[in-house]
Formats: sequence, structure tokens, C-alpha cells
Amino acid sequence: MKYLQLTPGYRTALADGMLVPDSPKHMATEELHRALPGSRLRICEKEYLFAVAVFSLERNPIFIYSYAYQPEENWASYTQNLTPQSYGQEEYIFEQECWFRVCVRRKDGEDLNSEDNGRASELIAYYESQKIPAARNKPWFEQEIAETVSAVNREDAPHAMKLCLLTDTHHTVNGTWEDTVRNIRSVTARIKYDAIVHMGDLTDGMLPKRLTRKYVEDMVRDLEDCGVPLYIVPGNHDSNYFRNRRNAFSFEEMKSLYRLYGSEKYFSANGVLPIASANGMLAGENREADVAEANTRLDYYIDVPEYSIRMIFLSSFDDAAPVRYGYTEGQLRWLEKVLVSSVPGTRFLIFSHDAPLAKLDYWSFHVRNGEALLDILEKCNASEDYQIVGFFYGHTHADYIFEECSFPVISIGCAKLEYFTDKKPQGAVTWPREADTVTQDLWDSVLIDFEQQRLKLIRFGAGEDREVSFAKKKSIYQYVSIMQRKSRTMKIWAHRGASGHAPENTLPAFELAHMMGADGIELDVQLTRDGVPVVIHDEKIDRVSDGTGYVKDYMLGELKAFNMNKSFPAYGKITVPTLAEVYDLIKNTDLMINLELKNSTVFYEKMEEKVLRLAEEKEMADRIIYSSFNHYSMRKIKQLLPSARVAFLYCDGIMDIAEYAKKYGACAVHPSVGCMKYPGVDVVKECHAKGIRVHVWTVNESADFEWLREKGADAAITNYVERGE
Repeated sequence: MKYLQLTPGYRTALADGMLVPDSPKHMATEELHRALPGSRLRICEKEYLFAVAVFSLERNPIFIYSYAYQPEENWASYTQNLTPQSYGQEEYIFEQECWFRVCVRRKDGEDLNSEDNGRASELIAYYESQKIPAARNKPWFEQEIAETVSAVNREDAPHAMKLCLLTDTHHTVNGTWEDTVRNIRSVTARIKYDAIVHMGDLTDGMLPKRLTRKYVEDMVRDLEDCGVPLYIVPGNHDSNYFRNRRNAFSFEEMKSLYRLYGSEKYFSANGVLPIASANGMLAGENREADVAEANTRLDYYIDVPEYSIRMIFLSSFDDAAPVRYGYTEGQLRWLEKVLVSSVPGTRFLIFSHDAPLAKLDYWSFHVRNGEALLDILEKCNASEDYQIVGFFYGHTHADYIFEECSFPVISIGCAKLEYFTDKKPQGAVTWPREADTVTQDLWDSVLIDFEQQRLKLIRFGAGEDREVSFAKKKSIYQYVSIMQRKSRTMKIWAHRGASGHAPENTLPAFELAHMMGADGIELDVQLTRDGVPVVIHDEKIDRVSDGTGYVKDYMLGELKAFNMNKSFPAYGKITVPTLAEVYDLIKNTDLMINLELKNSTVFYEKMEEKVLRLAEEKEMADRIIYSSFNHYSMRKIKQLLPSARVAFLYCDGIMDIAEYAKKYGACAVHPSVGCMKYPGVDVVKECHAKGIRVHVWTVNESADFEWLREKGADAAITNYVERGE
């Protein structure tokens, strides 16, 4: 017999069996328990009634065949057995194997009091009919186990390093973790792995801390019982933030729970890496920020001297950061020092939950400092003293080998039983999966053959074996990225900057647009009361700021006092940028600028003269296209500076727009997406026939990008740069 822990304030919903909070009359088990036939439940005090919600072992396929997370990490199916009459005191006997949850209330129907709450741990007695038997290998896995062992032994080479590598287990009640770890344990018993590496997202990270901690501790114990070293790199779900931000783990909790501690000898007494200067890879000195960040860093490394290997584990997610996926500058400095402090001849294995480049991950619109990370690794790999063997990552729930770097960058599919092909990066392979077959499972044995310079990945479960060379080669990822952008037939301009991910018309939004690979930026200009051009869309500041009123009524200093960020809290307070500040930010880039004059409602005096003068002062004139809904203003721009490029903005059906634009000296027209779809009108064809470019706004849907590309539009102005790839 054991008592089940009840949590006051929760009840079990009759409709779906899920927990409902803020229920003063009830207490319920947060955890779902497993029962075998003949097991019993009994209420221990006569003042209370209890009801049992029963869940069958059947799994809802929606969680396997679509992008869906069950809110309670529960893959058992509710039997809808509860009714208002289910509460009673009669002993409950289970007839079939199932999962269950218990809910308790007072017999008199009153709210629970402190005395009731104090009894929460001893009210429900559970009598198991028998201990849940240790699971045995499923028949369909027996042959796979034998074939995996045989393949590893066959491909093994003298002094080869062997790793068991898995990722994205996303543990759930009634899930497949028990089968996965049993298979790993069976293979490990016959193969001596040098380590097991789990690349993150052990659970869905959606539950109260206590439950997530229990599941993770059980999983870690399962893997540690295999008898070989276990190393974990945290994933984005592992902070327990996912749809459950009130229960997020602290850095110290994550370090302890996921065993994020590596070789300590590398750190000085104050926790800061010593300065290194090997190969001239490092510059500068230790910074105070690095000392502070060391206390919250989830990165670590492990030395394996017998193979001259240093395994480096990089965290790649910060939910509090403006761009959640990626790496901090402090991380990069730490990584440089970890690399160059190594003994000459050291080889490196890099593990990260997320990929270093956004194009390798469907979920990342941008990976913060991803290219800077690759630059550091490429510089290291170019040295005669060191070698990068491989960069491994998960998160994509798909297989992929990226070979544009001088070393292989390898994605591993998810151990979770999951099969859907959408929401995957281009080129990635997603393997069919089915429960109670070999394809239910997915993980790799990685053999590192140092003599042949080969990585051999032997797949257990769904998928195929893979092999790739890690011999050093020329890196082309930067060249490919540049050429792909330059060869775009339809340019991508960031509407008010990367406004889908950052506060619109702000310096962070323009900076992010550049980092995401935009060809240009679109911005809006108005004048303050003291005549300074500032970048903001609305004539009033109410929508985007914590202030009210018209832009024209504020002096620049007064306007700068407001926070222009209502939509993206992670960016903190952001002030309105002047046009000069934007020019200073992007001057050293190759971004084009579509400068929209907001002078259709407020007719700012001498606005045209001011923007032309500033462009000349900042030496930006050749990179600007001026546009406005006020076409008289564009005519004035041409009169003041005939060489200036102007474009007519419009959002209604204008007849003969091409002839109109040519007549008044416009180099382009800027129609809305809707204006491109008038029946019987081919705006692009008509404009191109007269030498007029077509830049379309605001293009946010993938279908519209494809349609406009086929039509031959010259540029798409979008809130989401990544959707235009």
C-alpha cells in the first residue's frame, strides 16, 4: 500500500479528465498513475468522497501525426468515465490496465480548509495487485537490437570512438520512453559506448516543476543505469518554460537536474576562463560580463584524453532574449577560449540542441550569433593544431547533413514517436513512424573513425545509416548564402524592419532585418516639432508607445522619453530612432532603403528638403528610394533632385499605373498585394514594358511570395524576411 499525493485547489474535469485549477472544494493528484487489474483505491477518512478518472492505453494519433503537444504530457486516452455521481466512498477496483487520476472533495460540499489540506498526503490509499513487471524487449525490437550490434561491430575500427546519440525524446505518460531506454540498455550491454549524449528536450516542459523534475530524474537515472557516461545538452523545452512560464527552472536548477557540469580544471578560482592567445584567435581581456555570465552559463565541455577529444556542449535557447534561439557573445568568447586552450592535436565534437543557421531549422527565423559561432569553429578548423570532427544538433525532428562548412553539421531525428513532414527545414528527411513496430524508435550509434576521417551513424529504428567524412575541406557556407541572396529575382525588403519579430521602425528591427538576410528595409519618416526626421509609422504615437498624441507636437527630446515597444517585451525599452541614427546603423551594410514620407495626413513643411539633405550628408543618396501615398510630394522630390528615385504608393485600383508612373518620373510603383490581383490586369507586365519596377507590400503569406515571384515582381516588402526565402 502507498498513499497518493493530492494537490489542494485542483479538480478533475468531467469532460476530458484534465486538471482544473482554482477549485477551492477539491484536491487531486497532479501525477497520472498506472494501475494493473485488481489494484484498489480506498478513501481513508469518512468525511471525504473521491472519484477516479480512468485513461486507457490507447494513444490519440493527433500527437503522433501532427504538430501537437498534449497539455498535460499525457498520451493516454480519457475514457470519459466521470459523472457528477462518480464521487463516493466505496473502494474502487481496477478491471483493466490503465492510467488514472484521483479527485477528492468534502462530503458536506464545503470548501477545503487548512486541516483538509494538511491531510492531502494521506487521504487516498493505493493497493497494487502486483508490482508493475519490468518491461521486456518487444518482439519487433529483438532483431533490430541484434542487427544494430552486428553493424556497430562490423563498422568498428581500432581506436574508434563510439557514442550513443539521441535527441528530442519529449517524454509523456503512456509514451514510448520505456521502449527507447530498454533498447539503448540492451545495445549498451553488448557494445561499449564511450558515452551517451542526449541533445535535449527530454520532456515537453509544460508541467509543474515537481512533475517535470520527477520525469527528468527518472529518465536520467534510466540512462545512467546503462553504465556509461551520460552528457546532456539542454533544449528549449528543458527550461520547463513551454506554455508554462510560471514554472520555469532557474539556471542552477537546470545545471543540477541535467548534470550540466564538465571539466572544472579549465576554470580559474573566480570561475573565469584564463586568457589564451594561441594562434591569435582571441583578442581583448576577460570582461566583467563574462564573470557574471559564468554563473548562468549552461555550457560545458568534457575531455576524453584517450581519443584526444574535447566534447563541447552549447546551450542554444534563452526565452527571455529578444531572439530566443542562438548564442550570446559571452558564450562565443567562452567557446574561443575552450578551443584554443586545448592541447595541440585536440579534436572537437560540438553538440547543440539547435542548429547554427536558421535555414537548418524550421522554427528559427534567425539564430542569434549563429554565423559568428561558425566563424569561430571555421577558424579553429583552419589551424594545423586542431580539428572539428562534427557539429551535432537536434530540434528539427528530422535528419540532415549540411556540408557547406569545412566540417559536417549533422541533424538527428527525434526519438519521440512522431511523423509529419511539414514544419521541417528544406532538405531534411523525416522518416515514417508507427507504434509497435521497429519505426517507433529512432536514435544513432556514432562511430568516429579517426584513421579514415569518417563519421558512421548507425540508425536504430526509423531511418537509414549515414556516413560522412570529417576530413577538412573548404568552407563555402558564407559564399553560398551571399550568392543565394544576390541571385534573388525578387528582392526581400523588411517592412518597418523585421517587424514580425521586433518592434517596428526601431533600430533592433532594422539590425535584425540585416542579420536575417534582407536585401533592403522599408521605413516611415515624420518630423518632430523641432523639425527632426524621425522613424515612425503612425501620425500618433498611441499604438506603438506608452505615450499619446501626435508626433508633430513633440520636441525630439520629449519624444525620446517614450518607450516605442509595446509588442516585444524581451527587447525592453526602445526609443524612437531619428532617420540619421538609422543611416548610421546601416551605412556599412548593403541594404537598400525604401523611405516612405508620411505626409498624406500631416503636411510637414520642407520634409522633402530635409530628407534629401540628410541623405547627402550621410552619403546614402544612391541607396534610397523615396515613396509616399502623397504623389505631389514625390513630384517635389524630383523637382528638388532630378536624380532621386521615387515610387508611387497606392492601395486602390489606378488605371494605367505604368503610364502614370513614367509620366511623372517614378522609377517604381508600390502597390498593395490586393492591387496586384485585379482581374484582367498584369501590373508587372505593364510596368516592366515601360521600365518601371514593381515593389509590393505587405507580403506575408508563402502563397503570395510564390505568386509574385512567378509574376516577376521586383521586390516584396514583408514583416517576415524568412518567409521570402
